[in-house]
Amino acid sequence: MERFQGAATDRGEAMGFDVVLHRQGRSVRVEPGQAIIEALEEAGVTVPSSCREGICGTCETDVLAGVPDHRDTLLSDAERAANTCMFVCVSRSLTERLVLDL
Repeated sequence: MERFQGAATDRGEAMGFDVVLHRQGRSVRVEPGQAIIEALEEAGVTVPSSCREGICGTCETDVLAGVPDHRDTLLSDAERAANTCMFVCVSRSLTERLVLDL
């Protein structure tokens, strides 16, 4: 299957949140309207990525705590409900704090 456009997203929410980088022992603030991957890059954290639309899977990251707002087109409903991974190029957080295995 080929996909040429990711799911429609609206990154303009009024809520920012903190992403805790578990392995690095630090946190990064993600502002309203900002993608997680953008905030990570500004903080000097490199995450492999390709499409930046939630369709390729390159930026898949394990979630250790918190509830992701899944906005990709890859995960099944069961995988979304499990909240064990997310795609940081398009997804956000439904909680004030999201702990990632980075």
